[in-house]
Amino acid sequence: MKMRKRKNKTYDQSLFVVSIMVCWELLARTKWFPPLLFPRLTTVLYQLFADVKSGEILGRLYFSLYLIAVGLGLAIVTAVIATILALCSPLISNWVQAVMTILHPLPGISILPVIILWLGTGPQSIIAVIWFSSVWPLITNLHTGLRSVPVTQIEVGRNLGIKGVGLIRKVLLPGASPYVLTGLRVAWARAWQASVAAEMVFGASGGEGGLGWFIYKKRFFMDIPSVFGGMIVIIIVGLIVERLGFEWVEVRTVRRWGMTQE
Repeated sequence: MKMRKRKNKTYDQSLFVVSIMVCWELLARTKWFPPLLFPRLTTVLYQLFADVKSGEILGRLYFSLYLIAVGLGLAIVTAVIATILALCSPLISNWVQAVMTILHPLPGISILPVIILWLGTGPQSIIAVIWFSSVWPLITNLHTGLRSVPVTQIEVGRNLGIKGVGLIRKVLLPGASPYVLTGLRVAWARAWQASVAAEMVFGASGGEGGLGWFIYKKRFFMDIPSVFGGMIVIIIVGLIVERLGFEWVEVRTVRRWGMTQE
């Protein structure tokens, strides 16, 4: 039954994507919009294939994923340390919540001018913006998830002789796993947004750039099919990470444990 539901979900989503593609092609063929600004989907896919074949867009993608991996990794480490300290001390917990209240609503791209003054226009600036954009949802969800674990579960674990790191690994983290997954999903999305937005604001970092720089450059030269192609690559990567990453983990953890709806 579960396998059938997942197949139906995949079929429904695929049908929706195909419908969007067909509507795009038909709308472009009507020429209600200037072909230069709204090209046919077939033109976009042909140009995307050419960009992939030349290796340019794959190189930009690799650079973006590298920056996101570093920034998101630093954000995860920061969130874990901040959450552990907050759980150990009510005072630190109040400090962490106050900082999140002040900085969480602040868009990562808004601190870019300050980051450029501090770190310059190299890759380190984009990594800093990615870190800032993704660390707050991670802290929020990890802190909330660990505090939401029922005391009875913790006491049962202690009665079974589980203590210290084992209690965190076997009781607290499984209990907080839905929040952890949500935090990672939001942080991943914000990391992509920050990376692309930062590169589009001040261009390539240190002479190199990722997909944001690719889209910015192609837009400057009015190569609109390549602009759409870069956006499609971002969407494809997001779908792959969601279906083969987050959803795979979710199916084998929180769904198997009955902690979320199918």
